[in-house]
Amino acid sequence: MKKNLLKTLIVLAIAGSMAACNKQPSKMDDGTAEAEQQGLRLAYIELDSLTEHYEYAKVMKDSLEKMSANANTVLSNKEKELQRSENSIRTRLQNNGFTSEQQYNTAVAALEQERNNAVALANRLNSELAQKQADFMQTMQDSLDNFLAEYNKDKKYDMILNKATIIHASEKYDITQDVINGLNARYKK
Repeated sequence: MKKNLLKTLIVLAIAGSMAACNKQPSKMDDGTAEAEQQGLRLAYIELDSLTEHYEYAKVMKDSLEKMSANANTVLSNKEKELQRSENSIRTRLQNNGFTSEQQYNTAVAALEQERNNAVALANRLNSELAQKQADFMQTMQDSLDNFLAEYNKDKKYDMILNKATIIHASEKYDITQDVINGLNARYKK
């Protein structure tokens, strides 16, 4: 998507340069963009502000943070449990608590199995968290796309950009607050 956006911006820059070469020099106007002079309507959204103020994004962010904190707690407890088991085996070995080498090997094998289970648990929890984050991002993108399709029926922008990819733009092209208000109104329904 970034490549397509970059290509579009390059094409627009080239087209603008070519159009400028064909025109007579003109005096500076009151800040009206060349794109508007050519009939191109642009707007941008600050996605950071959107994710910070969109109620659904806040709810999902809290949910993801809780999920991450819970996973960290579970894994921390599992690590402590493994450490206790390892210390127990070491203490038993030092105190001649094992009656045979086979008993010691069985305890070490059980500890190794616990470690493998802990690694599998960590992988599963990380995978679940990554999937939930991916689902959240996809839902956010779908929500934004659907909203902008409806929003743009009236506004008729040729392009709505992510401000993060723009070097400089006048604030008059910023529609972030409109989008946040509209998305929040839809979310509350």
